[in-house]
Amino acid sequence: MISIEEALSIILQETQVLEGEEKNILSCLNKVLEEDIYSKDNLPPFDKSAMDGYAIKSEDTNLCKDAVSVQFEIIGLLKAGAFSSEELKHGQAFKIMTGAPLLKGADAVIQIENVNVNDDKLYVHEKVKSGNNVIKFGEEVKVGEVALAKGIVIRPSEIGVLASLGYSSIRVHRDPVISLLITGDELVDINSELKMGKIRNSNEYSLMALVKNLGAEVLSFGVIEDNKDILKNKVKEALEKSDIVITSGGASVGDFDFVEQVLKEINADVKFKSVAIKPGKPISFAIVDKKLFFSLPGNPLAAITTFEEFVRPACEKMLGKEVVCDNTFEVILCNDFKAKEGRKKYIYVNIKNVDGKFYAYKIGSQSSNHLITMSKANGIIIMPEGVGYKKAGDILNGKFIFK
Repeated sequence: MISIEEALSIILQETQVLEGEEKNILSCLNKVLEEDIYSKDNLPPFDKSAMDGYAIKSEDTNLCKDAVSVQFEIIGLLKAGAFSSEELKHGQAFKIMTGAPLLKGADAVIQIENVNVNDDKLYVHEKVKSGNNVIKFGEEVKVGEVALAKGIVIRPSEIGVLASLGYSSIRVHRDPVISLLITGDELVDINSELKMGKIRNSNEYSLMALVKNLGAEVLSFGVIEDNKDILKNKVKEALEKSDIVITSGGASVGDFDFVEQVLKEINADVKFKSVAIKPGKPISFAIVDKKLFFSLPGNPLAAITTFEEFVRPACEKMLGKEVVCDNTFEVILCNDFKAKEGRKKYIYVNIKNVDGKFYAYKIGSQSSNHLITMSKANGIIIMPEGVGYKKAGDILNGKFIFK
């Protein structure tokens, strides 16, 4: 049995960033850019007004002092999308809308709220600096400059940038394909009536949701009966179709737990077979022909916990994202908490932020087959190895779940 930190280190050492693929920009949300994006244009492609106002020559306002106003003749109107070839002369002003190109001869825009207008006369009461309310040619980015650097995560704002630069498609790191194999003769479909000895197949749906939440592609093989040969054939098929294979259940040493035998028969390079974590001790990790193989426990809380702790970081690295191994923060306990000593214990709680401090509240049973408990939780607290009791008011590390 190895530590959580050692297990995660091994997983990340074996995980490779996936190659890039060309995708339409609207399909790239939350994906990682695999290439530098160079600007095809100067943005903006002309000096333009930053707001609705009047384009003027700034030097004409030099006389504005001691309550002295300067008068301008308004000679036209320019809206966004339009263009005027007129050249502004001294004493003239042009009404201009946000985004419209600045006229030749003008070097400033004074906003509507700061002037008085009477018929075609504009009265300015304060000195205006050159460049006032003007967005300069190429101010955002110039032709040939890197507008977006590879490695960034594409957000809605980046999609807007790409559209403004004329990019309809870009290269991003492709999504990992993750296969799910849920084992257990006790499992029935979620629409089936429960009979004695049977439970509904929740793990398939929880794990599919976790994979989708990562932005990865999921292939589910459904429930695999407790038969070694059938499981072995399904594992081989899954390895051919995916980057990561996940089994749930069959990871222990019972008479009908066949995952370990299957891994041995397909010559998998097993890196570890158990981790000092509760819930989730019987998690194993292997490499098969450069593919990642995770054998997760069958208990729902344990399956979800080990996915979030170990599978998620591997997926994030494959996607080209930064992997943050420690996203914990200090949490003040509002109840007494007990746990068996020997392994790090992840206790599901409700964490509240009060005036910048985080407080943890009990939510119920921590049995590893109680999904209802997890549905009430928004975070966990971590009881260290060798610690079996913490009282209200003590501080533990914690973190939010399902980021």
